[in-house]
Amino acid sequence: MKHYVFPAVFTQEERGISIEFPDLPGCLPCADDFQNAFHNAKEALHLHLRGMIADNEKVPSPSRLETIKLGESSALTLIETQL
Repeated sequence: MKHYVFPAVFTQEERGISIEFPDLPGCLPCADDFQNAFHNAKEALHLHLRGMIADNEKVPSPSRLETIKLGESSALTLIETQL
């Protein structure tokens, strides 16, 4: 198994929490609260990477944290998974 860790941006919005993985376009889970947001982020990362590997796509290297710009209602965290 290989261990992956990617930065994710959690943004509090009026209707819940949106999550963006800056290095993985199209991997955009969301949730109603932070507990579900972490669960959904981990599941989305796992499925996205599994799909990339199955399609023989190159998994990118994670961005350095200091290069990620955050909005006013956003927070940066790391999400991990194993495949």
